[in-house]
Formats: sequence, structure tokens, C-alpha cells
Amino acid sequence: MAPTRSVLTVHSTTALQLDTRRWMSFSATGSKDVTRATALVYASYGKPTEVLKVLRHTVEPPADDSVQVQFLAAPINPADINQVEGVYPLKPPMTTQLYASSPDSGSQPPVAVGGNEGVAKVTKIGSKVGHLFKIGDWVVMGSAGLGTWRSHGNFRADDLTKVRSVEKMNEGFDSLDLDVVQLAALTVNPCTAYRMLRDFKTLSPGDFVIQNGANSGVGEAVIQLAKPLGVKTINVIRNRPGHEQVAERLKQLGATHILTDDQLGKLETKELVKSWTQKNEIKLGFNCVGGKPTTEMARLLSKHGHLVTYGAMSRQPLILPASLQIFKDIHASGFWLTAWNEQHSREERQEMINHVLDIMKQGQFAEINCTRHHWSATTSDIVALERRLLEAVNASSSGLGKQVFVME
Repeated sequence: MAPTRSVLTVHSTTALQLDTRRWMSFSATGSKDVTRATALVYASYGKPTEVLKVLRHTVEPPADDSVQVQFLAAPINPADINQVEGVYPLKPPMTTQLYASSPDSGSQPPVAVGGNEGVAKVTKIGSKVGHLFKIGDWVVMGSAGLGTWRSHGNFRADDLTKVRSVEKMNEGFDSLDLDVVQLAALTVNPCTAYRMLRDFKTLSPGDFVIQNGANSGVGEAVIQLAKPLGVKTINVIRNRPGHEQVAERLKQLGATHILTDDQLGKLETKELVKSWTQKNEIKLGFNCVGGKPTTEMARLLSKHGHLVTYGAMSRQPLILPASLQIFKDIHASGFWLTAWNEQHSREERQEMINHVLDIMKQGQFAEINCTRHHWSATTSDIVALERRLLEAVNASSSGLGKQVFVME
């Protein structure tokens, strides 16, 4: 259900009054090198449609070790919603940095910018990072919690990863056919799938992986990244109205086999899986659900198999029976891409992005099925912009599919 008009009107009117005063103060500074910008921010945790507001502000030139970017697109992910609600482990610091040019900055509440993922174009470069980026390069976030629901921003060069080179674009060698939304949604789901397929088991052509939540963003990425490796996938989806259409989409993406969650734990399912795998092994299991269905999925792993958990959508505990650990030597690990990024260098992150991009360039990655919401950084109607952005956030919170901000 969309947020009520009364909530949005009161909230937007307040934001508009604050932003107009702040915008006039910025304009009065007379600086010719500041960039006018908008951002979707929150000053406290809570229901996203109640705590998020559009903040109109200016961005100063970047520091020596930083670059300024103009965002092109930014997805709304479940983790983003959880972050605004205050229930996600990673909480971006709330600061008054966006008010830096305002004479009344001390009276304004600290805020954080929403969003963790997005693609942006470099527009200004600090004096010490010209060897890393050029004006016109396209970049994605190399770390989480930086705030991507904004039109413009300054970021440390070490926190960004290049996805398109302006030099190669000018030479005609990097004019990718990839959609801007594909690039915006590159760093979370595809990279999570990429790491899980490579970091826990050595996979060979003919090997199998089994996963639940197969129609999630990570699940679809697993299917598409496994295919070039010759790795086959067994994909578990929920048995609910419309699951036939979900199964058909997954098959189009390259899914080898599909099960519904209510088939798990049945003897005939165990025999069916044996007929699929023959003498090949199910070396990996990917879990984003938890609860009893995941326990039953783990029973289908081959001896020495590895169960990797990267989510818990059911909010039910994961139980791994002692028999699986003792007699089948099943191992279990958790994976969080944010932690991986923190533990690895900028160069290693760039290498991962390049590998995923190579697969996308080969046409082996389908375009993302999503709803696009246009964000105009130059609009004077902040009330309408805020209403439109919050409707997108509400649609994401309500489970109405992938929602993406596309900046103009």
C-alpha cells in the first residue's frame, strides 16, 4: 500500500520549508565552484516513508584524495530499507556534512544518505587521484554505507571502482551495450554470487550447486554466473501462486533444474535429484532463507559439501543436524560481501568487477526486471520529487519487485 497523502504532504512540506531556506543560504555564498544537489536522507531510524526526506544542498569541490560524481542510477535493496529502519548491522554515520556551506549548519540535525549501491559519472577530480580516474569515467561503490540515493557527492578514490573508462569510450572500445541499471546493480547481487561460487569450493564443469531463494537477485546471478563455468544449478523456489512463471524465467536465465520448497524432504525428491546428478557432486549449497526447508536442502549436498548462508528471509534459525556434520562432513559458513570488501584491496575489488563485467559484455547476463523512478536533480518542485521517491521506497518495502532510481 502506498503511503497516505497526509503523511507525505506534512513530511514534504516540512522538507520544502527547510530546503528552501537552506538553498537560499547556499546561493548567497557566491561560490562558483559548488554543485547544486539533492539527496534522500534520514535523521533518525524508523519506517522509511516517515523518516526519509529530500534534502537540497550544495557540494563543495572534492578533497585532494577524492572525486566528485554525478549519480546515474541507484537501486533500492532490502538491506537499504533495513538500514533506514535501524535493524541492519552496518549503520552509516549521521553527520552535518551536507550542511557544510550553510551558515545555520549547527542547528541542523545530523543525517545519513540512504542507499548502498549505484553507478555514477566522475565530474571533478582531486589533485592527488588524477592517475586513478578521469572526468567522464563511470564508477560504482567499492564499500557499503556511502549513501547512493543522491544526485551528486564527493567520495574518496579508494572507495570507488571503475566500470567504464572515458578514454576507452572516446576510442570506441568501451561503449558497452550494458544498461545503466545493470551497472548500478553490479556490486551487491552479482558480486555476492561471484564470490560464493569461487571462495568455498573448487568447481569443475559438471558439478552442481543447489540454492534456495533462486528467484532473488543473488539467486538469478548464481544461475547466470555458474553457466559459463559449466556448473549446473538446482534451484528451490516457493510453491505459491505464479511459481510456474517464476520457474520459466529461471529456465530462460539458464537454470538446470527447479524444485519447490514443499518438495524438499521427500523421498521421491531425493531420488529425483540423484537422477539429475548421476555421478556428479552437489558441492555447494547457497542459503538465504533458513528454517527447516534449508535443513532439508542441506541433506541433498554431497559428502564434504559446503553450505553457505548469505541471508535469512524466513527469520527462522538454521539447524544443521549432527549426522550431516559427522557422517557427510558437511561444512557451513556465512558470507557477507561488505566484510569481504573491507578485507580486500581496491585492486582485488577491481579485478572482481572486471570479471563480472566480462561475463556481462558477452551477453550472458539478462537485463534486470525492475521499475524505474526518475530523479531530476534540477527540479524546483521538491514536494513532487519527494513524493515520487518515497513511493518507490514504499513499493520496495512492500515486495513489489526491484525498484531503481534513475537520475536525470
